[in-house]
Amino acid sequence: MARDGSLSAAARDLGVSQPTLSRRIAALEESLAVELFRRSPQGLELTEAGEALIEPAREMERGAQSVELAMTGRDRALAGLVRITATDGIAVEWLTPALAKFRERYPGIAFEIIIRLNAVDMLRREADIAIRLGRPRQAELTARRVGELVLGLYASRVYVDAHGLPRNAGELADHLAVGFDEGDLYTGTGGFVDQLIGPARVVYRANTMPGQLAAIRAGFGIGGQACFIANRDPSLVRVLPEEAELRAELWLVTHPGLRRSARIRATYDFLAEELIASRALLAGEMS
Repeated sequence: MARDGSLSAAARDLGVSQPTLSRRIAALEESLAVELFRRSPQGLELTEAGEALIEPAREMERGAQSVELAMTGRDRALAGLVRITATDGIAVEWLTPALAKFRERYPGIAFEIIIRLNAVDMLRREADIAIRLGRPRQAELTARRVGELVLGLYASRVYVDAHGLPRNAGELADHLAVGFDEGDLYTGTGGFVDQLIGPARVVYRANTMPGQLAAIRAGFGIGGQACFIANRDPSLVRVLPEEAELRAELWLVTHPGLRRSARIRATYDFLAEELIASRALLAGEMS
């Protein structure tokens, strides 16, 4: 709760209800005979006794994670669950078809796909493998650069028939736009569109790339999309391909301890191979 900042957020993080977490905190305070949290207008705050427990609690969490990783590392069976996280466009349009091919080799492995625009905490085992846009910051993680994802600007043919195409970047300000509603969370895509066209011209925002794609197809305006997805759609037109482009590095990430798990190692190695083979596709060089 000290990390999450609120009782409700901590409950969600732990996978329990807020009343259950409240009871557990009360029981801990009673057993220790100290007050760990006090209520304030901003929510719950740590007392001095609570602050003193933060580092020992973190040590306990790290120890528990090490035990879990060690046990996972003993797994030699090519069977069981692998949890993979990726952004929406990659997860839906690239990862899912790739994993279908993988399961033909290893039918005993099942998958849980976590579609997230921001990075999950790999060190806390929120996922076993991640396909990330941008290099991970935690030095403890095993990461491999496997290519680039290229995004461009697109408009529907319906929109182009009604409004025409800009001839240069300066004319983008005269057009309507489809944007992302969480700023630069998606590796700068929100800023990419807002900067090129201007936030005042954004008439439709969505917090997923498929949501934006639907708006672009419907003719709301010009928006950013992964080229490997949008290039396959004959109803879309690329806008200023030589001037308006965003490149994001693609990284395949796991925890080094998890590589000792046969099913995770097999999945990681397969995805690395497939991502490298798909470099031209994900860079928008082929449809």
